[in-house]
Amino acid sequence: MVYIEEVSEDPAPSGPPPNPQALARATAGNLEDQLAFSLVLAKRPGMSLGVDATYSSAASWSRNGVLVARVLEEGLVSEWNVASEEPRRVRAGDFIFQINDVHGDTVSMIQEMKTRSTVTLHVLRRPSAIPSLAAVPAAVPAAAAAKPG
Repeated sequence: MVYIEEVSEDPAPSGPPPNPQALARATAGNLEDQLAFSLVLAKRPGMSLGVDATYSSAASWSRNGVLVARVLEEGLVSEWNVASEEPRRVRAGDFIFQINDVHGDTVSMIQEMKTRSTVTLHVLRRPSAIPSLAAVPAAVPAAAAAKPG
């Protein structure tokens, strides 16, 4: 199951929801709870996004986006984090699976992040990074629940 929350830097709408195909690719093969959320950042002169990102082809789900390696102390994402509450703070280990309308091509996604004045980052957090969700017991299948004790 994927929990999707859309949030924005301003009270205005956070932009379009993630592309369903991009979200499906990012969550493929994982049956555990995951958190997906979006944030809209307006770039300012002299201010970077403040994220070190990396690409990994180790798992099929990570081939179509970038992993957040580190959130720097200064930058738009750090400002976002200060103004946001958990679990919607970007952190190391989060996976950016879509930037604006671009998904599925890591090089194009990075280019989009670098060149656009406003970026909508669609972020996915895996279960191991979601303590509150990872602690929730998995649902018991109906057949197992119906067995006499």
